[in-house]
Amino acid sequence: MDPSRARPLLVAVTNNLMDQSRFEAAGASVGYHVEFVRSAAVGTVDPVVAFVDLEAPGADGAISNLAGRGFRVIAYGPHVDDLGMVRAHALGGAAAEHRNRVLTNLAEFLPPVV
Repeated sequence: MDPSRARPLLVAVTNNLMDQSRFEAAGASVGYHVEFVRSAAVGTVDPVVAFVDLEAPGADGAISNLAGRGFRVIAYGPHVDDLGMVRAHALGGAAAEHRNRVLTNLAEFLPPVV
C-alpha cells in the first residue's frame, strides 16, 4: 500500500501552479496527502476537504459534485468575483472566500488530522 494513501486526502481543483505549491506545502505539513484533479475527475476522489478555484474550468460542476456527495468544499477566487462566491454557496460549498484569504490561511480551513 502506498503510505501517502494512508493519510487523509486533500483535493484541489486548480490549474494555477502557484496555488498548487501552496496546497502541497500546507497540506503535507499537517499530514494530508494532496492531489490535484480536473473538474471532470472529481467523481473519482473521496477527500476530507476539497478546494475549488472558481477560475478553473468546470468549477461549478466540481463544487456541485463534491458537495452533493457530502464532502466539505471550500471555493476560492478573485476578490472581485462576488457573484462567483454567491454561486459557490448556492452549489453547496461550505465556504467561499477570496483567493488571498484561503492561500495565506490554509491551516484554518483544514480539519485536524488525527
